[in-house]
Amino acid sequence: MAAFRFIAWFLLAISIALLGADAISSLEAGKPYLRSTADLLQIVNIDGVAMAQSAPGGLSGALSTLMALPLWGVLGPLGIVLTLVFRPID
Repeated sequence: MAAFRFIAWFLLAISIALLGADAISSLEAGKPYLRSTADLLQIVNIDGVAMAQSAPGGLSGALSTLMALPLWGVLGPLGIVLTLVFRPID
């Protein structure tokens, strides 16, 4: 259980860092700038768009939507849910 709590807090910390990076980039550009999940996966040589297009059936649409969202919008809610599920029991 402690490992899952650590993972949950780690996901939250990464999502806050990504949100801050998007905020700084938006201030520098003078217009809203959000990095999508696919953009950030390309940094580690994973083609998220091709992965979403090659998925079968309805999963392709879901993955395409996921790849279009900002990564902090994907990891943040996941971290929040994990934090609530694996909270210490009194």
